[in-house]
Amino acid sequence: MMLLQSSLGYGYQRKKKDTMQGKGSFKANQLLEQKKLTFDISDYLWYMTSVDINDTSIWSNATLHVNTMGHTIRAYVNGRHVGYKFSQWGGNFTYEKQVSLKEGRNIITLLSATVGLANYGANFDKIKTGIVGGPFQLIGKNNVTIDLSTNLWSYKVGLNGEKRQLYNSQPRIGVSWCTNSSYPIGRPMTWYKAEFKAPSRADPVVVDLQGMGKGQAWVNGLSIGHYWTSWISDTNGCSDTCDYRGKYTTDKCNTNCGSPSQRWYHVPRSFLNNDKNTLVLFEEISGNLENISFQTVTAETICAQVEEGALLELSCQGGKTITQIQFASFGNPEGKCGSFKKGTWEATDGQSTVEAACIGKSSCGFTVTKEAFGVTFSLMKVDDGVARLAVQATC
Repeated sequence: MMLLQSSLGYGYQRKKKDTMQGKGSFKANQLLEQKKLTFDISDYLWYMTSVDINDTSIWSNATLHVNTMGHTIRAYVNGRHVGYKFSQWGGNFTYEKQVSLKEGRNIITLLSATVGLANYGANFDKIKTGIVGGPFQLIGKNNVTIDLSTNLWSYKVGLNGEKRQLYNSQPRIGVSWCTNSSYPIGRPMTWYKAEFKAPSRADPVVVDLQGMGKGQAWVNGLSIGHYWTSWISDTNGCSDTCDYRGKYTTDKCNTNCGSPSQRWYHVPRSFLNNDKNTLVLFEEISGNLENISFQTVTAETICAQVEEGALLELSCQGGKTITQIQFASFGNPEGKCGSFKKGTWEATDGQSTVEAACIGKSSCGFTVTKEAFGVTFSLMKVDDGVARLAVQATC
């Protein structure tokens, strides 16, 4: 494990005069759909408008009410950040926040972000995103309401840091990074940059983003993906004994309960230089770089489970060889990697067949057939009529 070096810089997605003053790239007298404006150039779209207030006694403690198809929203009023919210399950949601409006012109700026888009299912292309349609309301004292849905709106696609390519490892003209000995913790909309040396040996490399919130990561200017390590799954519903057979349900064979969906992110060796490397993070919510580290992954135990007629493939990393077959059963084995167990029947030659094909090799494979395991009787002993081979090996 290797923690980030002290060579660390950071920068902010600063509240530029354009978005905080309601200046965008184009305007419309309606709320427009996000994905039809961003075209996958960015996950982010700025919505900006203004409202004139004459009586502050009505609007000094108003409610900003927004219906959005999100998936996240961040709001600013007169350049001041007032709040952030995301959709629990990726659908539309309502954002409400108390805001204080001043006399005269008030500028309202919202940053909408998507977290992946549907690419399958009936009419998936018709699923809308962003603050589209409304209502978009200001609710004042005695429920006095101003609907801004058809107000004049300005729009801007993307972040300033994206446009200036802060993720690029090469020096950028006009871009400077703060290099203080300390760095901000828990600050949203912040870019971080750090240098590190590639781990030695040839094992696969991952970066552990524990402690970060939600954002994107780049190594040497190449994206390694989006992260949302602060999103923790339900602590209930997981089991060590699971079998995918039978009727499917959405909560079947859940794993990783009480943990983020992903914490370690693969960094391809082809992305890395032999000497100096650069990690850039854009943190959207809040995060702490203290626990970020680069690690190598060595798989000492490998598993496979395939049905009759399919190809069994086992492979060790880093040039290692298969030294032991811990478990091998052809029939109706149960469980998963690390907890395989024999079913109600199995072929007698299961262990020896796999050992003969794989021991001493860095990789092995063969088509799983009943003949390969010396089975000559009917396979109808299997509940669903299909035999399976489960294997667990040591490298």
